[in-house]
Amino acid sequence: MVPEMAIFHLGVLVAAAGLLIFAAISDAQRYLIPNLICLALLLLFPLYVVTAPNEVAWAQHLGVFVLVLAAGFAMFAWNIAGAGDIKLLAVTGLWAGPHLVALFLFVTAITGGLLALIVAGITYRRNLVRGAKNAVALARVPIPYGVAIAIGGLCTLVMLSHPVLFSA
Repeated sequence: MVPEMAIFHLGVLVAAAGLLIFAAISDAQRYLIPNLICLALLLLFPLYVVTAPNEVAWAQHLGVFVLVLAAGFAMFAWNIAGAGDIKLLAVTGLWAGPHLVALFLFVTAITGGLLALIVAGITYRRNLVRGAKNAVALARVPIPYGVAIAIGGLCTLVMLSHPVLFSA
């Protein structure tokens, strides 16, 4: 790979990482993942494919995107997840593709579980301080799951950078 192309490829991965970090911050602060972030990640993917040091099976990546989006639509319909979370999950699944989707979903699930425990602990502590009159039901506390999705996505991007960073 031409060194300039490798730098550009890493730049695409860094840009995707920045978008994931911005999504996590936005979700943590406002429980909102802007559509522009998901759109930017979607539009950035072809640059990743074109600049990759190895051939990318983009059709398989697209298949993962469609499957994750379909599963996410069901989760949204059953009120299990928010629309922003589903869009971010699907577009990050596009980047993961068939080879890294299991890692991405595993890291996202573990991180999401830990995040839920942290939010539950903070809410429980807040309820103790406020007393029973102003208690908040744990089931009604929103969890910024975009943070977990972003962490899973960042792990995916690290794995995607290996062919460039550690090529012989």
